[in-house]
Amino acid sequence: MFRLIRNYIQEHKVLCAIISLAIIAHLSLFITLKTLATIHPKAIHSSFPMAGGGFDSYQYVTLADNIIEYGNFSLEPGVSGNAETFRTPAYPFFVAIIKYFTKTLDAVPVGHIVLMALSAFLTYTIILSIFPNYKKIALVTVALFAFDPAVFYSTQFIATEALYTFTFLLCMFFLLRKSHQTTTTYTLAGIFFGLSALVRPSGLYMIIPIGVWFLWRIFKSEFKGARRKEILHPVLIFCLAAFLVISPWFMRNGVRTGVYALSSLDAYNTINFNLPVYLSYKGEYKQSIVDIRTDLHKKIGNLSDEEQMDLRNSALIKEVVWETLSPNLFSYAFFHTTKSANFFFSPALKLDISFFQGFFEGGVGESWHPQTSFINSIIDGRIKDVFRSLYQNIFYLPESIFLLIMFLLGLYWYWSARKSDSVKLIFLVVFFLALLTSPITNPRYRIPVTPFIYLAGVAGSALVFEKIYRKYPANLAESLGEK
Repeated sequence: MFRLIRNYIQEHKVLCAIISLAIIAHLSLFITLKTLATIHPKAIHSSFPMAGGGFDSYQYVTLADNIIEYGNFSLEPGVSGNAETFRTPAYPFFVAIIKYFTKTLDAVPVGHIVLMALSAFLTYTIILSIFPNYKKIALVTVALFAFDPAVFYSTQFIATEALYTFTFLLCMFFLLRKSHQTTTTYTLAGIFFGLSALVRPSGLYMIIPIGVWFLWRIFKSEFKGARRKEILHPVLIFCLAAFLVISPWFMRNGVRTGVYALSSLDAYNTINFNLPVYLSYKGEYKQSIVDIRTDLHKKIGNLSDEEQMDLRNSALIKEVVWETLSPNLFSYAFFHTTKSANFFFSPALKLDISFFQGFFEGGVGESWHPQTSFINSIIDGRIKDVFRSLYQNIFYLPESIFLLIMFLLGLYWYWSARKSDSVKLIFLVVFFLALLTSPITNPRYRIPVTPFIYLAGVAGSALVFEKIYRKYPANLAESLGEK
């Protein structure tokens, strides 16, 4: 075992050096924040590392404590507390396991840093398993991912990003892995897909881009007869494995609440975030998001926050949402789609600074939904808003420009590599996640696909340099096609 590890390190010295430096950087930030939280007069001492995730973090910790103390997945103390149906169990169990063995929440960020390092290794392995001649591209991608500002956020606070990214990348690794044992790899992919959905309920929707990719492969013109059955079999195995992992939680919720669903997250987020943001935008901001949310709460009978999170009330909430949205479906679809531009271009450095600044001011706040995006301002012809946005974010403009360049180069890479099955899946999951998290998208939401965004951008830049300098005898674009 040790010999294998030693041989791997010798063979991949640069990779190990990059990840080692990233681990040191993330650990150094954690130690610094922990030290300052103790000595800074205005810091929220007892809240670190919970502060960064807001009420999400506090609920994860409460669930973990109740798992340890009472063996019950509830926000209420005791063995018969009301069933929690907003949160899914994987991340609270992750926190509970770490706290149980270490007796402190301070070990959770260390666990996140380990997951970050493993995700970096996975990124490298995924890239080389698809494109063996991409070693330098893979190294640059890993470095950009490990030192991305949003990834630093994910390791420091009690939040699901680190665990979700790791489980999702494991699913992608087995889906994209070149192997003759497709039944085994697709079984493992299904298991980790199910686990990712149990970490973050919205992860369940990622079955849509994966399912589209499955259908495309099954019905490709060159796959017929026996060849089509060879592909169909592992796809069914994937679905079965994912179902077996997720279904117990559906059953648990159904038995406890009478509603068979993974979570009440979609209903709660829509009525509290997506819909108010859209209605405020549609009304040209004559009514604030907070006031619109208050009006919507009246329509659902002024349910408390806890009641809105209860799966039993999701049907009522969805009914109100549909009544409000149905007359404006095309308008909302346009707003939702254009707002997803924030997913690609919003600066993660701004997220970090706002969290860390708030941390030392005694209260952490997150600007999770600007009233409108830069793209919407351009589309609507609000030139003053465009220049105001540029002026207010001048410090973060270099990162946004860098992300824009990565995006454009990534599109060029996709066009050059469009014959590749693997590239199709990568772009499906990236763009679907952008749409899924709109219009309240946040830089931290793109962390699970950040490795793929950087892969596309770095590979696209390699293609551009190849065209400019003509250094390499072998054309990278030609090497992308899969037989």
